[in-house]
Amino acid sequence: MTRSIRSLLLIAASIFLTCFFVSCAGSTDKTAMMPTNATASSRTGLPVTAIVTGGTPRSEVLANVTNEDFKEALETSLVKSGLFKSAGSGGYRVEAFITSIKQPMVGISMTVGMEVSYVLKKGGSTVWTKSIKSSYTAPMGEAFVGAVRVRKATEGASRENIAELIRSLDQKL
Repeated sequence: MTRSIRSLLLIAASIFLTCFFVSCAGSTDKTAMMPTNATASSRTGLPVTAIVTGGTPRSEVLANVTNEDFKEALETSLVKSGLFKSAGSGGYRVEAFITSIKQPMVGISMTVGMEVSYVLKKGGSTVWTKSIKSSYTAPMGEAFVGAVRVRKATEGASRENIAELIRSLDQKL
């Protein structure tokens, strides 16, 4: 085999593998960002609405968190936890600013770190503020393709962040 044919085959294989590994990531799934066992003992009896900023636009390539998806995951989780009676206006407002999402480019176990700054308001007055850092590691067994593990780790970091918010609010309210 000539050197130029070998080079072309290596380039073709590299392009194929790059496309395969990158194209499988996709945007995060809002339901995968919701904690399944975060329950609260406190009950406000009021609705809650969330405002989320700092997220990224939807992409089929990057494992990103959109403001809309995080908002839906956040509101649904807060209601399911029992802290609030429903999603809507007239009660509390949670303002969430996604300050950072740190994702690895390569690795065996993909760990994603996330920080969200929260402000809880009622009737225009700030009731509580907290910045929550979370992380999640998606091991090799969770998904073979690295890009999918990054997405799963990003969803896990979001899930852990929302769960910690619920635990913190449960102590406050």
